[in-house]
Amino acid sequence: MTREELIEVVKHHRPTSLAFLKKSLDEENINIDDEKLLALIEQLKSEGRIKLSVKVPGSFKEYLADVWNTWWFYLAVIVALSELFFVISNAAAGAALFLRILFGLGMLGVIPGFLTVLIVFPGSQVNALEKIALSIFLSVLISITIGILLGLGPYFQASNNIIILTVYVVLADVVASYRSYDFLKRSRQLA
Repeated sequence: MTREELIEVVKHHRPTSLAFLKKSLDEENINIDDEKLLALIEQLKSEGRIKLSVKVPGSFKEYLADVWNTWWFYLAVIVALSELFFVISNAAAGAALFLRILFGLGMLGVIPGFLTVLIVFPGSQVNALEKIALSIFLSVLISITIGILLGLGPYFQASNNIIILTVYVVLADVVASYRSYDFLKRSRQLA
């Protein structure tokens, strides 16, 4: 990506924040590493060619308080705890069964892998399609591994499986969000 391409995207989409700029770049099918993008933004801002606010939270608590940028953190916790509730309460009819199945698919097939991908790649080093594929693959792998480990003893039950998976999701969620915050903070320092 060149400076001129970035200026054109900023002129065309008029983003007010880094998140909107990243979305605009994705719409234009322009893929750029976050660190390079931040360096280009800072360079163009210092020259007065663009005006864009890149606000870095002062603390991890502030980062988590920005719900619009950390929505995935809260969604993962809500889905994990809801699925835990539905499995423990043995929901077997009506809307509760539908939600149990829906949240169960998320817990077994997407969320653990998504959080693992965010731990390994806290910035946007991988594109959306790669992130989806890795999320599904890793989720299935994590779910199978937990099932096999529980199957080695007399602990292979749905409630035990979801408890271990919920613990993994909550811990991975905290680590992934901290890695994302740390990446944002370090990228800002490099720029």
